[in-house]
Amino acid sequence: MANTKNNPEILDLHWRDEDPDFGILSDGVWCKDTQDIIRRITEVKNTVKIINLNNQYSLKEIPLILGECKRLEEIDLSFTPINDVPEFLFTLPSLRSFTCCCWELSWSPLGLSKAEKLEKLHMRLHQNWDFPKEITALHELKYLTLDLYGAITLPDELSKLSKLEELTLSIHYDEGVIPKLPESIKGHQALKKISICDFSNKKNKTYDLEIMTQTLSSCPNLEFLKLSGFNVNDGHRGLSLLKGLKDLELRYLQVTGNPFDSIAALVKLQKLEIWGNDFNITEIPDIFSGFQELQIFLFTGSIIHALPPSFYNLVNLVDMEIGSAGLVSLDRKIGNLQKLKKIHLHNNVLEALPDTIFTLPALSVLNIEDNNFRPNDIAAIREKITEINKKSPNKKIEFTAEGQGRGIRIKKLRSIRENTVIDPLAYYRFCVDAVNDDSAAFKYVDKNRLKTGRYYDGLCKAVVRKSCFALEEIDTQLLDKGSYFIICQEAAKNSGIGHAFKSIKDELLTEYEYIRICLEAAIHNNSTHFLPRINTKRFSREIYERICWVAVMNNPLTIKHMFEPTEELYRLSELLRTKRKAK
Repeated sequence: MANTKNNPEILDLHWRDEDPDFGILSDGVWCKDTQDIIRRITEVKNTVKIINLNNQYSLKEIPLILGECKRLEEIDLSFTPINDVPEFLFTLPSLRSFTCCCWELSWSPLGLSKAEKLEKLHMRLHQNWDFPKEITALHELKYLTLDLYGAITLPDELSKLSKLEELTLSIHYDEGVIPKLPESIKGHQALKKISICDFSNKKNKTYDLEIMTQTLSSCPNLEFLKLSGFNVNDGHRGLSLLKGLKDLELRYLQVTGNPFDSIAALVKLQKLEIWGNDFNITEIPDIFSGFQELQIFLFTGSIIHALPPSFYNLVNLVDMEIGSAGLVSLDRKIGNLQKLKKIHLHNNVLEALPDTIFTLPALSVLNIEDNNFRPNDIAAIREKITEINKKSPNKKIEFTAEGQGRGIRIKKLRSIRENTVIDPLAYYRFCVDAVNDDSAAFKYVDKNRLKTGRYYDGLCKAVVRKSCFALEEIDTQLLDKGSYFIICQEAAKNSGIGHAFKSIKDELLTEYEYIRICLEAAIHNNSTHFLPRINTKRFSREIYERICWVAVMNNPLTIKHMFEPTEELYRLSELLRTKRKAK
């Protein structure tokens, strides 16, 4: 929402905190108390249509003055500490959009069904809540977004929302099943868009995509489907039923088989995005002959060395992105794609481009970052683009080519197929070089090729030195006895350990080992949220305070998150902060 100070119809009081861990500055309007908010609303109560109170910590209850805002159409109360939403808010005669993602709500808002004109609803549903039945009485509702912090069951009555066009489910819980779409949705006439995404820490819950697609296949106007963060196994086969889809997004999925075999039937697609999925495939099958409406194709994460021949027949393609895919070459037939405007080929192993790319009349963006071009090749490409830009003053091609040769080891590691013969010691050395270059290489290591725990131990030490976040990827069952402690010690020397500390499996460590790792992390950590990530049940209060002393000496802001901080530590923290500001 734009902050338009002089517009009496919009009151934008959103607030975003400063985050020193990530260098994010504060943004928006800070209201010191509820009275300040009431004063600001009172000034515009007769004209205001949009009010944004997102992240206003001082708002602990809904002010009565909102009941006098008779023209109010949109209100956002998200991330405020309110614990109740009064019914009068839903009787406002013009209310069409209500956003309420609040962490302290005791129950779902009562009286929601009274918002007879409500078209857009975004709510947070807490753990152990049931689905709010009043939602199914909102007969004008078109857009429903639910942030789920616990597994719920979607009711059959959802089908009563006859005008519902978009349904978005955001999953924020680690344990529990993903809600299934009720069978009553079958044949829904208005439904156009479905988005189901898992944002929890434990990724890849199993989701029965085949059952879902059977339900959606009878919805005549369904155009958009987005799935992210699940293990769908071979359920992707059901995608072939959704023949009316125009937009398909598949992100961070685990599958068995090749999902492109299922996508082949979706010839009405205008946009196909397949992001971050490390599919176990070696090629994209030659399926694009019938995809004459495809305008946008984005593919990242899976290793394929070339695009299939039919790809170069996508005459309506406007935007293509092939990233982190091990692409070795492009066919000169890319010159057939006369409508192509944007070409992103980042993080592959390309060494040359076909000349036909420079004949594309609509080309406006060419991105070949992080490939393997030589300096003289880049210079030659720049010269060609300069000539094109000179000949066409009204046209400018944006060219990006930084990072040539970067990450080449991880790319080669990912390209090693199962049938590649390689000695275990040579493979180990190759893996160490790759993780030293890029810690992300660790997840592409074939652990079965290392043969002995000694090789795996050494590789784990190398990767946590590079990135402590790699702790989450370590298979502790493959480690030699005592190695896990040494690996955790190495990780604790990394300044980012405060963010990754919860990945340490302290049950595998003795009390003495865990204390040593905590102290090591306290010395090097740069996160203000480090202390809450420690398992304080492992030691006494006295030991905890010693760790806190070390953490505060290293990073005074950690005091904010200490459990029952002592006065001495408070004074030390203030003293250190003052000295650091003076410097």
